[in-house]
Amino acid sequence: MASAVDIITYIGIPLAVLGVLPTIYTCLKSFFTLREVTKTLQRNGVTAITRSALLSGIVEIEIQRRSIIPLDRSHPKYFALREQHSSLKGGSWTLFYWKELVIGVKSYRLQYHDQLSQPQAEVQFEALIAFLLDRGAMPRKEGWADLRSAGLWTPAGTRLLVSPVSNEDVLTVALSDDSDGILSLSLNWKAEWDRGGKDSLPPYWAKIQPPLKKEDVFAKMEEESRAGAESDDQNEVEAKGGFLDDDSADGELEKDSAVRVRISAAGLQEGHPEDDPKTKLPLFHIRSEPSFADSTAGFWFCCAVTALKASDGGLWAFCIPEDVVALARRESVPCGVMVLLGAMTDDEVPAWRTPYDEQAESFERHVKFAERSRQMAEENRLPPAEREKARRKRMAQEATDFHNESQRRMRRLQQRYEAEVLEALQSQRLSISIVAEANRKWLVKRFDLPDTLSSRDLLQQVLYGMVQNASFAKRLAAMLDSWKSWSQSGGMTKGHYLDIKQDNAAFALASFVLDAIRSTVNEPTGSVVGDLQECLRMWNKVRLG
Repeated sequence: MASAVDIITYIGIPLAVLGVLPTIYTCLKSFFTLREVTKTLQRNGVTAITRSALLSGIVEIEIQRRSIIPLDRSHPKYFALREQHSSLKGGSWTLFYWKELVIGVKSYRLQYHDQLSQPQAEVQFEALIAFLLDRGAMPRKEGWADLRSAGLWTPAGTRLLVSPVSNEDVLTVALSDDSDGILSLSLNWKAEWDRGGKDSLPPYWAKIQPPLKKEDVFAKMEEESRAGAESDDQNEVEAKGGFLDDDSADGELEKDSAVRVRISAAGLQEGHPEDDPKTKLPLFHIRSEPSFADSTAGFWFCCAVTALKASDGGLWAFCIPEDVVALARRESVPCGVMVLLGAMTDDEVPAWRTPYDEQAESFERHVKFAERSRQMAEENRLPPAEREKARRKRMAQEATDFHNESQRRMRRLQQRYEAEVLEALQSQRLSISIVAEANRKWLVKRFDLPDTLSSRDLLQQVLYGMVQNASFAKRLAAMLDSWKSWSQSGGMTKGHYLDIKQDNAAFALASFVLDAIRSTVNEPTGSVVGDLQECLRMWNKVRLG
């Protein structure tokens, strides 16, 4: 019979050992998990405080949360990639070098090492987008439209920026596990995607190229002005469209030098010649601030630059106002006016004027010719003395009739002109795209320009002309102001038409500005510029990881 000692020895001790095995297993598992977590953190370059509760098997980790901003653009590591970056969830921001600031600590409790992640970094949304666009990323229109409409409910994986080469993801909406009610984003980048450099244009900057000599419409206008000034007065010169003079905007700017300008939310901020960044151009005549300019030239310059360059995928702080967008979308130019200006023919537009009946005038001329022939025949049957007297009387009457008929003809022509202008103003209106294309052809023909010049090429010349010449900038702004006025007040009046007729070339160039605005905001998915700006306004800071 077994004693109590035997029972304890052979049964009790094994049972006791089996009872502590789970505890031993938990302790060992916690130890190995802690060791694996520590290795993973070191491998990914993440500094953290780790500790383990052996009996519970829980590993506790404290990792600093950081606020980041891009380095200065002149910093040698601005366009570089980190040699070692974190592959942990939430660590995609470590791909680049940043200015970093510790703003708190994030605590994690996990049981398995594959649950390890790190806190997302906080970054100013606009600074992040500007940095990625500066490196060459391209905005995706559909993504920004979705983010603007859905906000935090935007599906994870929605692409906001894509690579410039392979259309791969660069910036996407991430899961909101670590967002705390803030928009959460994920980052990706490869060295071969870099397209920017110290010499490239950063966001908010635009490069305005001078026209080639054979394509320089402004040089041809100046030649026309000088030629007209020799024989006509200044009013006639202006009516011919020669409106550039020696009113140079800035003496420091050479005519063959490209110009770089920075556009802020308030308007033009600064500018310099491309080949001499240290020389700052005042450009007071196209500043938007009232203290700098007495016209709206600066406002229209910023609208034109934004419309021309934003379609290339840039980031712009300046927002084209809704009333200007509505103006560009609205059909505001009567087709009859385009015919009267010589930019279009009657065959290119819908019927708009009453056909002129030339048969009545032809019949009246025939009657007068027959009456004169009858009088001359009667004169030939008279004696010589009476014949001469009758001839002199007839010629005197013809002179009086000719004078009276000339006056009546002038009045008829004036009445016909007034009626034609009235019909033209009431005719069907054309879209800005049709008007701009007709004006392009008119300018090409009038100034003997290459037919390959597009409206965008001519708009580039408009911008360069506004930088170069204060008088032209003010004149073009006055034309755009007038256009906006008649569009918002019910339609073009005779006074507006006469202003256009006097300065037809400025009207043609103004149409290129509005056409560029229409093209920018009239995309199938909406304006990527508008959506992007609205998203940046809604989300000041985001979580990146």
